[in-house]
Amino acid sequence: MEFLDEINEKITERSAEIQSWIEQHSNKVIVPLYTSVDLRVSNYKIAPVDTNVFPAGFNNLSEYCRIHTANLFKQHFSIKYPKVRKILIVPELNTRNPYYWENIHVIQSMLENVGFSVKIGIVSEEFHLDQAEFKAISGKHLTGYKVISEGHKAFIPNYVPDLILINNDFSSRCPKTLKDILQPVEPPIEIGWHTRKKNVHFEFYNKLAYELAQILGLDPWVFTIETVLQEGIDFDEPQDRERVATKVDTMKKELTAEYRKRRIDQDPFFFVKSNSGTYGMAVINVSNGDGLRKLNAEGRKRMKVTKGGKPVRDVVIQEGIPTSFVVESKFVGEPVLYLVAAKMAGAFLRLNKTKNEFENLNTKGMEFRTLPLVNNGEKTKQECECLLPPVYQVIGSTASIAAGYEIERIIKEGGCEEEIA
Repeated sequence: MEFLDEINEKITERSAEIQSWIEQHSNKVIVPLYTSVDLRVSNYKIAPVDTNVFPAGFNNLSEYCRIHTANLFKQHFSIKYPKVRKILIVPELNTRNPYYWENIHVIQSMLENVGFSVKIGIVSEEFHLDQAEFKAISGKHLTGYKVISEGHKAFIPNYVPDLILINNDFSSRCPKTLKDILQPVEPPIEIGWHTRKKNVHFEFYNKLAYELAQILGLDPWVFTIETVLQEGIDFDEPQDRERVATKVDTMKKELTAEYRKRRIDQDPFFFVKSNSGTYGMAVINVSNGDGLRKLNAEGRKRMKVTKGGKPVRDVVIQEGIPTSFVVESKFVGEPVLYLVAAKMAGAFLRLNKTKNEFENLNTKGMEFRTLPLVNNGEKTKQECECLLPPVYQVIGSTASIAAGYEIERIIKEGGCEEEIA
């Protein structure tokens, strides 16, 4: 793809300057321990459309990527927490999803393979047992123990961890059990979806993308993604739908003019998303405001709540980027990048055979292909990030650093207020 080739060439030419820029920003903020980044790549723009700070899906990484990820964990902990030996993973309490528990099994195995002792602890007001067993899709049985907080330490019976690793975004409220404890908590609980806002993330990302473009001597438009906040929206109320629809029409008029100026031969489209939450919930795509004015009962229901039944009140309208990934000449896909401390750990391809290049792929019907698959027709043992185009790595790092700036702002503003036990 000519568009990406030019960017990759410029990144390669200025790799030392870009690496210095990434390190400079990484040292200024609390970069999340790990992130996953949903990337949209078109023929004219490349940008993240979602950044998850408590990523699941490690089970979709190739074996080579898992080895690389484990080594990045070890490297990060040896520098930041050199005394850490015992780690407690705090997962979602999602007993009916064996794929999620496969993800936890992979995280546990990766850490154990580089020398850490790892247990699983449950923090949830819905968990009333001392321990419970969870089954991964591979058939592996995992045991989770109720987390106790006492004397400013969190622990499970007969196991006091040196570090708490969170794989739970605590969508509704902040976990009281993990507040004010002496052990380090990674990533910080303050940045769960109870407090995170997508408009804030993309505000920081777009500022960083502008800096990146300046270094490369490129137009910032190719990296940025317009994201506009609309507050106090109830999709059952016609006047609220009209408010969002009017803004969509305004954005479309402006973006259409931009497309014509750039000779992009297609019409703009948009995603309307809950300003908090993940898992592809509370997301609809529209081509104009009428898509919202005429939203049917099913669509209104989809936009009422996000993960955990949290009501949707604020939304963002986000510029749509069509994916240029087509697999087997007919199935569309998008790369999902995984990073540890803003360093590329691996990636896979999310496919959805029921969707087209303009739609949300993170929904029913999706499947995954590991990367790397092949290199010149042969299986490869190269470090997996080496097979990703340089621009993927740089955009992934930029999104992770943007999440770091989110953490900084949230902590400065007092962190999370509502708490669960």
